[in-house]
Amino acid sequence: KHARREPTVIVLEDLDSLINKVNRAFFLNELDGFRVNTGVVVLATTNHPEKLDEAILDRPSRFDRKYTFDLPGELERLAYVEKWNGELQRELRVSNRVGRTIVAETDGFSFAYLKELFVASLAQWMSDAGKTSMDDVMLGQVRLLRGQMKGKKKKRAKSA
Repeated sequence: KHARREPTVIVLEDLDSLINKVNRAFFLNELDGFRVNTGVVVLATTNHPEKLDEAILDRPSRFDRKYTFDLPGELERLAYVEKWNGELQRELRVSNRVGRTIVAETDGFSFAYLKELFVASLAQWMSDAGKTSMDDVMLGQVRLLRGQMKGKKKKRAKSA
């Protein structure tokens, strides 16, 4: 309602988790219902387009353009690890050797998972009061996240 008063950009992150059977009709009517949406731009993201209703995914005028972003390749992961590592205090950085191992072990990680790797590692290192090297913490977190990713894939396969 308020978005229609002036030019507005609405960002819906993780659209697949926002829309359910209860609010689906309301959402679709707001996108292209009876009211004019002039001046309103709606951007939506999803990591799981397969979970979206075809009425949202494939109907023109709701989301006119779709962009797919592939998972980062080795060079992108390397640049990401180097950027993060370079911005950390010296005692929080991983060694070059472990940085290369992280790049190799994170094939299939999205940028969100790479960020989670660093954030979770920093939190773990602090909770250990710095008694464990960041190299060991990061390698442990890579294994933990990899296991979580495999667990989610198994759950999806069972529910499909």
